[in-house]
Amino acid sequence: MPLCPDETITGAAIVVPRKDKTVDDFETLWSAREPSTAEARGGVFHVNGPDSFVTVTKELSGTLPDEFYLDTRQVRDGKEVSGSGYVDLTELDSAELGDNEFITHKGKVMTRDEINAQAYCGGKK
Repeated sequence: MPLCPDETITGAAIVVPRKDKTVDDFETLWSAREPSTAEARGGVFHVNGPDSFVTVTKELSGTLPDEFYLDTRQVRDGKEVSGSGYVDLTELDSAELGDNEFITHKGKVMTRDEINAQAYCGGKK
């Protein structure tokens, strides 16, 4: 998730649309709050990992589905706001990743600085 320099993650969740199409809602597969490391506060964390968050409010049971949304809570300008990004794992190719490299939800290999540069930060993108 792209973050502006003054933003920090306070929580995250993996959600999917409910299978019951009569309900306009999402089902939470995993959620956590209170990042326990500077890396997690900066947006780099492990889903279901024991070291990224102090409190896991919903454990992931099973594996991630091919398609899901990552919802985040973050602090921006002293206020908590939410962010969301769609992930389709079938679109991602495996790649050799170097230090500080990640595969984005669009399958592109980028550094954390390149990912954050995509964020809209007070008039600058």
